[in-house]
Amino acid sequence: MKTKLIIIGVVLLGLGVGAVVMKVFLDSKATPLEMTGEISPMTTSLTQPSIDVPNALARSFPNTDFSKADPALEQAISGGPAKDGIPAIDEPIFVPLADFNRPDSVEAIVLVSPSLIKVYPYNILTWHEIVNDTFAGTPVAITFCPLCGSAIVFNRTLPDGTISTFGVSGSLLESNMIMFDRSTENLWQQSTGKTLAGSFHASELKLEPFQLLTLGAVRRLYPEAIVLSEETGHTRDYVRNPYAGYETNDRFVFNPTNLDTSFPPKTIMAVFRAGEATFAAPWLELRKTGTATITNLDITYTLQATDQGELTITDTAGTIYPFYFEMWFSAAVQHGASLVVVVP
Repeated sequence: MKTKLIIIGVVLLGLGVGAVVMKVFLDSKATPLEMTGEISPMTTSLTQPSIDVPNALARSFPNTDFSKADPALEQAISGGPAKDGIPAIDEPIFVPLADFNRPDSVEAIVLVSPSLIKVYPYNILTWHEIVNDTFAGTPVAITFCPLCGSAIVFNRTLPDGTISTFGVSGSLLESNMIMFDRSTENLWQQSTGKTLAGSFHASELKLEPFQLLTLGAVRRLYPEAIVLSEETGHTRDYVRNPYAGYETNDRFVFNPTNLDTSFPPKTIMAVFRAGEATFAAPWLELRKTGTATITNLDITYTLQATDQGELTITDTAGTIYPFYFEMWFSAAVQHGASLVVVVP
Protein backbone atom coordinates (compact mmCIF):
# COMPACT_ATOMS: atom_id res chain seq x y z
CA MET A 1 0.00 0.00 0.00
CA LYS A 2 2.84 2.37 0.89
CA THR A 3 4.57 1.59 -2.43
CA LYS A 4 1.36 2.40 -4.35
CA LEU A 5 1.05 5.75 -2.58
CA ILE A 6 4.64 6.66 -3.50
CA ILE A 7 4.03 5.76 -7.16
CA ILE A 8 0.83 7.84 -7.26
CA GLY A 9 2.68 10.77 -5.69
CA VAL A 10 5.45 10.61 -8.27
CA VAL A 11 2.91 10.49 -11.10
CA LEU A 12 1.05 13.51 -9.74
CA LEU A 13 4.30 15.39 -9.25
CA GLY A 14 5.26 14.56 -12.83
CA LEU A 15 1.94 15.81 -14.12
CA GLY A 16 2.41 19.04 -12.19
CA VAL A 17 5.89 19.62 -13.61
CA GLY A 18 4.59 18.76 -17.07
CA ALA A 19 1.85 21.36 -16.71
CA VAL A 20 4.38 24.01 -15.72
CA VAL A 21 6.64 23.14 -18.68
CA MET A 22 3.65 23.25 -21.02
CA LYS A 23 2.64 26.68 -19.69
CA VAL A 24 6.19 28.01 -20.26
CA PHE A 25 6.11 26.53 -23.75
CA LEU A 26 2.81 28.18 -24.59
CA ASP A 27 3.81 31.51 -23.07
CA SER A 28 7.21 31.60 -24.77
CA LYS A 29 6.10 30.14 -28.12
CA ALA A 30 9.18 27.94 -27.92
CA THR A 31 9.48 24.17 -27.76
CA PRO A 32 11.16 22.58 -24.73
CA LEU A 33 14.08 21.49 -26.92
CA GLU A 34 14.50 25.06 -28.13
CA MET A 35 14.70 26.27 -24.54
CA THR A 36 17.71 23.97 -24.13
CA GLY A 37 19.20 25.31 -27.37
CA GLU A 38 19.33 21.84 -28.92
CA ILE A 39 17.34 22.50 -32.09
CA SER A 40 16.69 25.35 -34.48
CA PRO A 41 13.71 27.66 -33.77
CA MET A 42 12.44 27.01 -37.30
CA THR A 43 10.36 24.18 -35.84
CA THR A 44 8.21 26.66 -33.87
CA SER A 45 6.07 27.42 -36.93
CA LEU A 46 2.59 25.91 -36.77
CA THR A 47 2.89 25.29 -40.51
CA GLN A 48 5.51 23.26 -42.29
CA PRO A 49 8.16 25.42 -44.02
CA SER A 50 8.01 25.09 -47.79
CA ILE A 51 11.79 25.55 -48.05
CA ASP A 52 14.92 24.73 -46.10
CA VAL A 53 15.10 27.87 -44.00
CA PRO A 54 18.67 29.17 -43.47
CA ASN A 55 19.62 28.88 -39.81
CA ALA A 56 20.28 32.61 -39.32
CA LEU A 57 16.76 33.46 -40.49
CA ALA A 58 15.15 30.58 -38.60
CA ARG A 59 16.72 31.72 -35.34
CA SER A 60 15.88 35.39 -35.81
CA PHE A 61 12.36 35.00 -37.20
CA PRO A 62 10.53 32.18 -35.37
CA ASN A 63 7.17 33.90 -36.00
CA THR A 64 7.56 34.21 -39.77
CA ASP A 65 5.33 31.93 -41.83
CA PHE A 66 7.90 30.04 -43.89
CA SER A 67 5.20 27.87 -45.45
CA LYS A 68 4.85 30.77 -47.88
CA ALA A 69 8.32 31.46 -49.20
CA ASP A 70 10.36 32.08 -52.33
CA PRO A 71 12.62 29.07 -52.97
CA ALA A 72 15.48 31.52 -53.64
CA LEU A 73 15.48 32.30 -49.92
CA GLU A 74 17.30 28.99 -49.34
CA GLN A 75 20.41 30.73 -50.73
CA ALA A 76 20.29 33.54 -48.14
CA ILE A 77 23.36 33.94 -45.97
CA SER A 78 24.21 35.86 -42.83
CA GLY A 79 25.92 39.16 -43.55
CA GLY A 80 27.56 39.13 -40.11
CA PRO A 81 25.40 41.43 -37.93
CA ALA A 82 22.36 39.86 -36.29
CA LYS A 83 18.77 41.02 -36.70
CA ASP A 84 18.74 44.80 -36.05
CA GLY A 85 22.52 44.66 -35.64
CA ILE A 86 22.50 47.34 -38.33
CA PRO A 87 20.00 49.65 -36.63
CA ALA A 88 17.36 51.32 -38.76
CA ILE A 89 16.55 54.92 -37.84
CA ASP A 90 12.97 55.12 -36.58
CA GLU A 91 12.82 58.67 -35.25
CA PRO A 92 14.84 60.75 -37.70
CA ILE A 93 15.91 64.26 -36.75
CA PHE A 94 16.58 66.88 -39.41
CA VAL A 95 18.76 69.97 -39.54
CA PRO A 96 18.94 72.86 -42.01
CA LEU A 97 21.11 72.16 -45.04
CA ALA A 98 23.37 75.07 -44.08
CA ASP A 99 24.20 73.31 -40.80
CA PHE A 100 25.22 70.01 -42.40
CA ASN A 101 28.99 70.09 -42.84
CA ARG A 102 29.79 67.32 -45.27
CA PRO A 103 31.49 67.62 -48.70
CA ASP A 104 29.57 68.46 -51.86
CA SER A 105 30.56 65.06 -53.28
CA VAL A 106 28.47 63.08 -50.75
CA GLU A 107 25.52 61.45 -52.48
CA ALA A 108 22.05 61.48 -50.97
CA ILE A 109 18.52 60.25 -51.49
CA VAL A 110 16.34 63.34 -51.86
CA LEU A 111 12.55 63.57 -51.46
CA VAL A 112 10.99 66.59 -53.13
CA SER A 113 7.57 68.18 -52.72
CA PRO A 114 6.37 71.73 -53.43
CA SER A 115 6.70 72.67 -49.76
CA LEU A 116 9.34 70.33 -48.36
CA ILE A 117 12.67 68.79 -49.39
CA LYS A 118 14.26 66.10 -47.24
CA VAL A 119 17.79 64.81 -47.75
CA TYR A 120 19.18 61.46 -46.57
CA PRO A 121 22.97 61.40 -47.10
CA TYR A 122 24.84 58.21 -47.92
CA ASN A 123 27.37 58.81 -45.15
CA ILE A 124 24.54 58.09 -42.68
CA LEU A 125 22.59 55.54 -44.74
CA THR A 126 25.71 53.39 -45.12
CA TRP A 127 25.63 52.74 -41.37
CA HIS A 128 21.86 52.29 -40.95
CA GLU A 129 20.50 51.17 -44.36
CA ILE A 130 16.88 52.03 -43.49
CA VAL A 131 15.24 55.25 -42.31
CA ASN A 132 11.56 55.00 -41.37
CA ASP A 133 9.97 58.38 -41.96
CA THR A 134 6.89 60.21 -43.20
CA PHE A 135 7.04 62.57 -46.16
CA ALA A 136 4.19 64.79 -47.34
CA GLY A 137 1.78 62.56 -45.42
CA THR A 138 3.14 59.33 -46.91
CA PRO A 139 4.84 56.73 -44.69
CA VAL A 140 8.15 55.93 -46.38
CA ALA A 141 11.16 53.68 -45.87
CA ILE A 142 14.35 55.16 -47.29
CA THR A 143 16.62 52.19 -47.98
CA PHE A 144 20.20 51.76 -49.11
CA CYS A 145 22.23 48.57 -49.45
CA PRO A 146 25.96 49.46 -49.71
CA LEU A 147 26.93 46.05 -51.14
CA CYS A 148 24.59 46.56 -54.12
CA GLY A 149 24.56 50.34 -54.34
CA SER A 150 20.78 49.99 -54.28
CA ALA A 151 18.97 53.17 -53.27
CA ILE A 152 15.21 52.66 -53.11
CA VAL A 153 12.28 54.39 -51.38
CA PHE A 154 9.25 52.30 -50.47
CA ASN A 155 5.83 53.08 -49.09
CA ARG A 156 5.62 51.57 -45.58
CA THR A 157 2.01 50.47 -46.06
CA LEU A 158 1.69 46.68 -46.06
CA PRO A 159 -0.69 44.78 -48.37
CA ASP A 160 -3.35 44.60 -45.63
CA GLY A 161 -3.24 48.37 -45.07
CA THR A 162 -1.09 48.27 -41.93
CA ILE A 163 1.57 50.99 -41.72
CA SER A 164 4.74 49.37 -40.45
CA THR A 165 8.34 50.25 -39.79
CA PHE A 166 11.09 48.16 -41.37
CA GLY A 167 14.31 46.74 -40.01
CA VAL A 168 17.50 45.08 -41.27
CA SER A 169 17.38 41.29 -40.90
CA GLY A 170 21.16 40.76 -40.97
CA SER A 171 20.83 38.31 -43.86
CA LEU A 172 21.56 38.81 -47.55
CA LEU A 173 20.41 37.30 -50.82
CA GLU A 174 22.82 37.82 -53.72
CA SER A 175 24.59 40.45 -51.59
CA ASN A 176 21.33 42.34 -51.22
CA MET A 177 19.73 43.32 -47.92
CA ILE A 178 16.77 41.30 -46.68
CA MET A 179 14.44 43.64 -44.82
CA PHE A 180 11.62 42.73 -42.46
CA ASP A 181 8.51 44.61 -41.47
CA ARG A 182 8.07 44.84 -37.72
CA SER A 183 4.30 44.38 -37.80
CA THR A 184 4.24 40.86 -39.26
CA GLU A 185 7.91 39.91 -39.70
CA ASN A 186 7.43 39.14 -43.38
CA LEU A 187 10.81 39.14 -45.11
CA TRP A 188 11.30 41.49 -48.06
CA GLN A 189 13.99 41.69 -50.77
CA GLN A 190 15.28 45.27 -50.84
CA SER A 191 16.26 45.18 -54.51
CA THR A 192 12.84 44.09 -55.75
CA GLY A 193 10.52 45.11 -52.91
CA LYS A 194 8.97 41.62 -53.05
CA THR A 195 8.21 39.30 -50.15
CA LEU A 196 10.63 36.43 -49.71
CA ALA A 197 8.66 34.77 -46.92
CA GLY A 198 5.60 35.36 -44.80
CA SER A 199 1.86 35.79 -44.88
CA PHE A 200 2.06 38.40 -47.68
CA HIS A 201 4.01 36.20 -50.10
CA ALA A 202 3.99 36.99 -52.97
CA SER A 203 3.36 40.73 -52.66
CA GLU A 204 5.36 43.81 -53.56
CA LEU A 205 5.93 47.11 -51.79
CA LYS A 206 4.98 50.29 -53.62
CA LEU A 207 7.85 52.43 -54.90
CA GLU A 208 7.90 56.12 -54.03
CA PRO A 209 9.61 58.82 -56.15
CA PHE A 210 12.95 60.36 -55.20
CA GLN A 211 16.12 61.79 -56.68
CA LEU A 212 19.73 60.71 -56.19
CA LEU A 213 21.81 63.89 -55.94
CA THR A 214 25.09 65.05 -54.51
CA LEU A 215 25.00 67.46 -51.59
CA GLY A 216 26.54 70.01 -53.96
CA ALA A 217 23.55 69.69 -56.31
CA VAL A 218 21.14 69.91 -53.38
CA ARG A 219 22.85 73.12 -52.20
CA ARG A 220 22.43 74.62 -55.66
CA LEU A 221 18.88 73.43 -56.30
CA TYR A 222 17.27 73.32 -52.87
CA PRO A 223 19.06 75.55 -50.34
CA GLU A 224 15.93 75.43 -48.17
CA ALA A 225 16.20 71.62 -47.77
CA ILE A 226 16.50 69.88 -44.43
CA VAL A 227 19.00 67.05 -43.94
CA LEU A 228 18.97 63.91 -41.82
CA SER A 229 20.96 64.72 -38.71
CA GLU A 230 23.97 62.70 -37.59
CA GLU A 231 22.41 62.80 -34.11
CA THR A 232 20.86 59.40 -34.70
CA GLY A 233 20.98 58.04 -31.18
CA HIS A 234 23.73 55.64 -32.24
CA THR A 235 27.49 55.97 -31.94
CA ARG A 236 28.88 55.80 -35.47
CA ASP A 237 31.76 57.50 -37.29
CA TYR A 238 29.80 59.22 -40.05
CA VAL A 239 33.00 60.64 -41.54
CA ARG A 240 34.33 57.15 -42.26
CA ASN A 241 32.95 54.92 -45.00
CA PRO A 242 33.15 51.30 -43.77
CA TYR A 243 32.92 50.16 -47.41
CA ALA A 244 35.54 52.57 -48.76
CA GLY A 245 36.84 51.44 -52.15
CA TYR A 246 34.19 48.74 -52.60
CA GLU A 247 32.26 50.63 -55.27
CA THR A 248 35.38 51.35 -57.35
CA ASN A 249 36.76 47.82 -57.76
CA ASP A 250 35.41 44.52 -59.08
CA ARG A 251 35.79 42.54 -55.87
CA PHE A 252 32.86 41.31 -53.79
CA VAL A 253 32.37 40.66 -50.11
CA PHE A 254 29.89 37.92 -51.07
CA ASN A 255 30.11 36.59 -54.63
CA PRO A 256 26.88 36.56 -56.68
CA THR A 257 25.76 33.21 -58.07
CA ASN A 258 25.81 34.62 -61.61
CA LEU A 259 27.86 37.49 -62.99
CA ASP A 260 26.70 39.22 -66.15
CA THR A 261 29.70 40.95 -67.76
CA SER A 262 27.75 43.23 -70.11
CA PHE A 263 28.88 46.12 -67.87
CA PRO A 264 31.50 46.42 -65.15
CA PRO A 265 29.77 44.87 -62.10
CA LYS A 266 29.65 48.00 -59.93
CA THR A 267 28.22 50.25 -62.67
CA ILE A 268 25.29 52.18 -61.19
CA MET A 269 22.10 51.68 -63.17
CA ALA A 270 18.89 53.72 -63.13
CA VAL A 271 16.16 51.08 -62.91
CA PHE A 272 12.41 51.26 -63.48
CA ARG A 273 9.59 48.81 -64.02
CA ALA A 274 6.73 48.83 -66.51
CA GLY A 275 4.36 45.90 -66.80
CA GLU A 276 6.32 42.66 -66.58
CA ALA A 277 9.58 44.25 -67.73
CA THR A 278 12.36 45.87 -65.73
CA PHE A 279 14.54 48.45 -67.50
CA ALA A 280 18.06 49.55 -66.55
CA ALA A 281 20.19 52.38 -67.96
CA PRO A 282 23.83 53.07 -67.05
CA TRP A 283 23.44 56.16 -64.89
CA LEU A 284 26.69 58.02 -65.63
CA GLU A 285 26.23 57.58 -69.38
CA LEU A 286 22.66 58.82 -69.10
CA ARG A 287 23.92 61.83 -67.13
CA LYS A 288 26.34 62.64 -69.99
CA THR A 289 23.85 62.30 -72.84
CA GLY A 290 20.90 63.73 -70.91
CA THR A 291 18.32 61.51 -72.59
CA ALA A 292 17.53 58.00 -73.73
CA THR A 293 14.50 56.25 -75.19
CA ILE A 294 13.40 52.66 -75.59
CA THR A 295 10.29 51.10 -77.13
CA ASN A 296 8.85 47.92 -75.67
CA LEU A 297 5.51 46.37 -76.66
CA ASP A 298 4.67 49.48 -78.72
CA ILE A 299 5.21 51.81 -75.76
CA THR A 300 8.09 54.30 -75.86
CA TYR A 301 9.77 55.27 -72.61
CA THR A 302 11.84 58.43 -72.31
CA LEU A 303 14.51 58.98 -69.66
CA GLN A 304 15.65 62.57 -69.16
CA ALA A 305 18.43 63.70 -66.83
CA THR A 306 19.25 67.31 -66.03
CA ASP A 307 22.79 68.65 -65.70
CA GLN A 308 22.35 68.55 -61.89
CA GLY A 309 21.31 64.89 -61.96
CA GLU A 310 17.54 65.01 -61.58
CA LEU A 311 15.85 62.20 -63.51
CA THR A 312 12.36 61.90 -65.04
CA ILE A 313 10.98 58.79 -66.74
CA THR A 314 7.77 59.00 -68.80
CA ASP A 315 6.00 57.06 -71.55
CA THR A 316 4.12 58.17 -74.65
CA ALA A 317 0.92 58.62 -72.63
CA GLY A 318 2.66 60.94 -70.18
CA THR A 319 2.72 58.40 -67.35
CA ILE A 320 5.52 59.13 -64.86
CA TYR A 321 7.43 56.12 -63.55
CA PRO A 322 9.22 55.84 -60.20
CA PHE A 323 12.76 54.51 -60.37
CA TYR A 324 15.67 53.50 -58.22
CA PHE A 325 19.41 52.93 -58.50
CA GLU A 326 21.42 49.72 -58.26
CA MET A 327 24.77 48.25 -59.27
CA TRP A 328 24.72 46.32 -62.53
CA PHE A 329 25.65 42.92 -61.07
CA SER A 330 22.75 43.15 -58.63
CA ALA A 331 20.17 44.30 -61.18
CA ALA A 332 21.24 41.50 -63.54
CA VAL A 333 21.15 38.72 -60.96
CA GLN A 334 17.92 39.90 -59.33
CA HIS A 335 15.89 40.47 -62.50
CA GLY A 336 17.44 37.98 -64.90
CA ALA A 337 15.80 37.61 -68.29
CA SER A 338 13.16 40.26 -67.55
CA LEU A 339 15.84 42.99 -67.46
CA VAL A 340 15.92 45.26 -70.53
CA VAL A 341 18.98 47.47 -71.01
CA VAL A 342 18.39 51.07 -72.12
CA VAL A 343 21.32 52.42 -74.12
CA PRO A 344 21.74 56.22 -73.75
